[in-house]
Amino acid sequence: MNELLFFILIPLVTGIINWFLPIILRKVLTFLSTTVGLYLVFSFYQTAPEPFILFNETIFTINSLGLFTALFIQILSFVILIYSLYGVPREIEKSFFYLYPLTVAFCQSVVLSDNSISFILFWGLSGLTLYLFATLGSTNDSPVAAKKTFIIIGGSDAFLLMGIILLYILSPTSSWSLSSISSNLDNNYSIIAFVFLLIAAFAKAGAFPLHTWVPDFAQNSPVESSAFLPASLDKLLGIFLLAKMLTQIFIVDLVVNLILISLGALTVITAVMMAMIQHNGYRLLGYHAVSQVGYMVMGVASGHPLAFAGGIFHMINHTIYKSNLFLSLGSVEKRTGTPDLNELGGLGKNMPLTFLMALIGALSISGIPPFNGFFSKWMIYQGLLNKTSTLSEGYQIWLLICIVIAIFGSALTLASFLKFLHATFLGKKTEKYKDTKEAPFNQWFATGILSLLCLVFGVFAVVLPLKKLIFPLTETTLLGKPEFIGLYEPVNLLLLFIIIFLVGMIIYATNARVRFDEVYVGGTPAFDKYRVSGTEFYNEVRNFPLLKAVYNFAERKYFDLYELFKNFTLWISEIFQKAHPGLLQLYLLYLLIGFMIIMLLL
Repeated sequence: MNELLFFILIPLVTGIINWFLPIILRKVLTFLSTTVGLYLVFSFYQTAPEPFILFNETIFTINSLGLFTALFIQILSFVILIYSLYGVPREIEKSFFYLYPLTVAFCQSVVLSDNSISFILFWGLSGLTLYLFATLGSTNDSPVAAKKTFIIIGGSDAFLLMGIILLYILSPTSSWSLSSISSNLDNNYSIIAFVFLLIAAFAKAGAFPLHTWVPDFAQNSPVESSAFLPASLDKLLGIFLLAKMLTQIFIVDLVVNLILISLGALTVITAVMMAMIQHNGYRLLGYHAVSQVGYMVMGVASGHPLAFAGGIFHMINHTIYKSNLFLSLGSVEKRTGTPDLNELGGLGKNMPLTFLMALIGALSISGIPPFNGFFSKWMIYQGLLNKTSTLSEGYQIWLLICIVIAIFGSALTLASFLKFLHATFLGKKTEKYKDTKEAPFNQWFATGILSLLCLVFGVFAVVLPLKKLIFPLTETTLLGKPEFIGLYEPVNLLLLFIIIFLVGMIIYATNARVRFDEVYVGGTPAFDKYRVSGTEFYNEVRNFPLLKAVYNFAERKYFDLYELFKNFTLWISEIFQKAHPGLLQLYLLYLLIGFMIIMLLL
């Protein structure tokens, strides 16, 4: 059997068989299939498998971009599965372990598909499982969030289909092969096809303005689903399609690069501003999952080899630390029963391992060296700055504004995660959580693997992910390999941080004078509901005069395309309802008016 087909059939057959098995066997079989898939994808790096050909058409093949994406789909699927082996709510366990391997199969089929029909089919199926995972939520708003996800992702799938049909019209000799298409944006058909595929990529990745399903999904779905899809696999598929568009399918010019970079910068700043005021931890992480997509879009769409490599690097870094953060908060919720930051606090002593993993994830997403998030962002900034030297003055100003917005967004990310960490693990603990225990072994072990990757991919970024995985990928594109990646020395920086940390601990141990005071209201000890939570300071951001109106509009869904189109559709529907009251004479009048309009046109 063809190795690529075997690689896809293993999780596909596992998902089908799981439908008939008891839950313990579903877990065992899913774990085995994911482990075999991990072994196979590593073996593909040693020996490239033969394409799978059916009816003289290449259905599945593997190139450097597809192999790279498939590798991290499998790695993330394996780690998140470890977390999910114990702790998934009992009422959804059977459905979860039925959908899990099917989703892996569909996502791997997308990145390995060379045939357009196969690509469309499995892209749509991956969107279907995303919707089914959303239906597993137990909150009151879960059905609404699932419907919103289905409409946005399903609608973007229709644009993907139309875009690929237009590409076939432009290149009828391509025989539905995506690898044989190379279209210039020099006519209306190619421009429309580009926009349609861009809609599909942006909706899947969760980029502005098609991002609004992500925070709703994150808030109302099981944490395992959020870590598995919008934080990981969907991000990989969306940026994979964008990279494929810009390096294989279309030939774009500078203006298109700058437009996409601007959309990336808008994604960064709008989402991070919304994240800062969230009190639900999952919703906060959902907006940050959107914000980080902006950096990926800026890098991949830059047209510069260093920034492109940084965008691809940031794609995998994001899936690592964002999955870590979702799962860490999930462990807290499973022990306390709530992800509400107003109700949490002081859990660092009760859950020290979970706190450590969340801290590493927060430092990574905030771009603090020597963790992985810093290096990939730095590559994007450096590449974009290098690109400005080749541009005219007007374009330079345009690009520099985008860079400043992205850097400001990174600073706000740090501020937001100070809130997240303080509200969850620091501050004063409430009485009802005083006996909270550490997460089970499988949960902190999974987040520990992700935390270790955050550190390894930061300290050994050049030696491991860049030279082994990403630079060979960029060499296969027209951009080529970056000539210079800077003088950053993460190992030396890590040693410096360790020394500073040890000095600080010595000073603290020898000179610290800490006093704990009780809070009194009316001369008596304050109840828990009167304590100062870790979210109070950020209420001032919400009420800042220049931002208050913007936040009010955002909370009324004025910036949500889904809500705007829904309201417009309901308005049109209401007009038609009023126009059809069931009066025969009114319908005869409509016929007469319609007949007169036709006569005038003819």
